[in-house]
Amino acid sequence: MSDEFDKMDELDEEMEVITMIDDETEEEIEFVVIDRKELNGTEYLLVIESAYIDDDEAEAAILKVVNETEQDITYSVIDDDDEFDAAAALFESDDYDVEY
Repeated sequence: MSDEFDKMDELDEEMEVITMIDDETEEEIEFVVIDRKELNGTEYLLVIESAYIDDDEAEAAILKVVNETEQDITYSVIDDDDEFDAAAALFESDDYDVEY
C-alpha cells in the first residue's frame, strides 16, 4: 500500500488521520493514528479505520514508516513475525488492550 499523508482539522478531538490508497483497488481508506512509537530508528503507528473509531471492540493495525518525503509518507504492514511482536509490545498500555 502506498499512501497520501493527510491531516484533518477535526476528528474526535483533532486526532491525526492518514489516508491510505490500496495499490490494487485504488480505494482510499482513512485511519486514525492512536499512537506512534519508534524502535531501532523505525517509526511505527497504531491505527484504526476512522469508520470504527467509536467501537471499543474495533481491531487496530500496526504500520511502519518505510519512506518519507515532504509530500508523501509510505507505510507498510509488518511481514516479519519477530518485528511485528517487537512493535506490538511497544504499544502495550493501560489506555487500550493490545492483543497479538
